[in-house]
Amino acid sequence: MELKSKLKELRMAHNMTQEAVADRLDVSSQTVSKWERGLLSPDISLLPKIALLFKCSIDSLFDMELVWSIEHRKEFGEKLHALHERKDWDGVYQAWIREIELNPDHYGNYADVMLHVYRKKLYDKDRVEKMLSLAEHAEKCCTDDDKRNEIYRIMLQLCSESNDPAIREKGKYYYKKLPSLRHSREVYAKFVMEGEKYRAQVLKNIPCIVDLAEWSIRQLILPEMPPEEKLFYYQKAAALWETVTDGKYAGFYDPPLLSDYAEIAKIYVQLGQADRAEEYIDRILAALERHMTESGKENKSKIMCSAAPGNSVPLEQICKKLLQYMISAPELAAFKDKVTALQNRYEEYAAQTRGEANENYIFFDSRSFADGHAVRFMRRHARSPAGH
Repeated sequence: MELKSKLKELRMAHNMTQEAVADRLDVSSQTVSKWERGLLSPDISLLPKIALLFKCSIDSLFDMELVWSIEHRKEFGEKLHALHERKDWDGVYQAWIREIELNPDHYGNYADVMLHVYRKKLYDKDRVEKMLSLAEHAEKCCTDDDKRNEIYRIMLQLCSESNDPAIREKGKYYYKKLPSLRHSREVYAKFVMEGEKYRAQVLKNIPCIVDLAEWSIRQLILPEMPPEEKLFYYQKAAALWETVTDGKYAGFYDPPLLSDYAEIAKIYVQLGQADRAEEYIDRILAALERHMTESGKENKSKIMCSAAPGNSVPLEQICKKLLQYMISAPELAAFKDKVTALQNRYEEYAAQTRGEANENYIFFDSRSFADGHAVRFMRRHARSPAGH
């Protein structure tokens, strides 16, 4: 990357205007503009200030690491190997720190030294505080999400080992910084919670994990696929929800399974297997019958039936849309009468619950039943502890 592009990239990564950079370097904004357009190069005396401002090495401004990095990394690797052979863990730590000081913008090194401190249990105050300062710097300056989240992940585990309450609290901070699904924050809840609080969090996480897996399988379904192949994927998607709901009342976790059943029923009709289609229609109707009876609601799914999130669409509204979709689907015309009969009773039930304090809510996205796709039910509320 040319110097002009590098300067612009660093400025934007730090959310700075040309005027702000000019003010910090004691030059005019026109000068900074010319640097970024390649009309002018910074004076050599300004390079240390630029590197300090953007918290990077001077070499990185010119991509000099491309010239010497291969040989340097080879020598550094040999040095680390020798230190490991001698079990000189402090020597390994010091080597990593010197490497970071030499290349402060190589954030992969930050994760490596943090992992070394964690694995070798080098938990003395000075080292832990040094790791905290590196993590703070990376949070402010690292623009690579994957590297930054790897640092958060390791720091979460490292801080959880401390006897210092303030440092343990920092572990909770890094836990909250991790994205929920992409980096599987759920598996790290054990580092910041315990007892019933941890168990409750695990129960909240399960729907989120199952939801992502089911959604991923449905993404494999293509319009041009033969019906048999579509059926295979829909049944695998439904099987995920069947495992955790166990055929019992799951409240606002029922609709995603029922929407999969509706698609399976349609495919069986297309394949000329009306009896199999009716089996899935009956499963849907039986689940909705449970919604309308107190005894049915009492037989709850042990894993999936938990408090619903706020700011979402009522369960009854989603189920009504599902019934309307089934009635209007040409493939399900043979079952229209029995679906309509239940719809009428469900409408009455929904009217009775309208306006009452009701926790049965569910998220859904923009895909509608009308265009032939069941509504996608997104429950990202299970990402983190209550209140976050």
